[in-house]
Amino acid sequence: MRAIFLSDAHLRHPQDNNYQCLLDFLNRQKELDALFLLGDIFEFWFGYKYLAFTAYIPVLEKLRQLSEAGTKLYFVEGNHDFNMGPYFSETLRCTVIPDQQLVEWDGQKIMLSHGDLLNPDRNYQRLRSFCRSWPIKQLLKFIPPDLVWSFALWLSDKSSKNQPENQHHNPSTYLIPFSETSHSDIVICGHFHHPLELEHCGVKIIALGDWITQFSYAEMVDGEIKLKRYSS
Repeated sequence: MRAIFLSDAHLRHPQDNNYQCLLDFLNRQKELDALFLLGDIFEFWFGYKYLAFTAYIPVLEKLRQLSEAGTKLYFVEGNHDFNMGPYFSETLRCTVIPDQQLVEWDGQKIMLSHGDLLNPDRNYQRLRSFCRSWPIKQLLKFIPPDLVWSFALWLSDKSSKNQPENQHHNPSTYLIPFSETSHSDIVICGHFHHPLELEHCGVKIIALGDWITQFSYAEMVDGEIKLKRYSS
């Protein structure tokens, strides 16, 4: 069996280099049993019932093709993409994981997490819960999608400028303690934008990096997993 794990493409516009690289990578995937997307694939996503943001149609179509070819899709929601909605769960037949979850795949117990839940900052966790709350979901339904899209990109740009450049450069600080209570054989997460592969107390730990500058991903073949980089 063969599975791919990737995260943090932060897709915006189809003409962007990282967007084109991801499409090229997905086009090359043949005989793929499962694709695990571990959050922040999109710069922003809110799952409207009857529409999707126009900029994401190319990658959504590619995911639909993979699903129809028999690839099982899994999506762990990130801090930029959540409330994936019926397009993912129904049209793509994708298993959506809102937080983090232990799954069994190819004889391995794998803890899947986007990674932002490991942030010990209580203010961040309150903000995370607020953004996912029922009132916010209802409010977004009544705001024109184009306005939501423009505001989300503006907010993302603003927060990126205020974020320390090295904030996520040591994911092992969070991942090693997390692995000790994960009850898993493998821990895989995104979020940190820094690829990492190590083993701790018999648990394989992988931070996936990103699809902005790293173009890194994990591939599991017959129960063996490795961190790799893609070059088109």
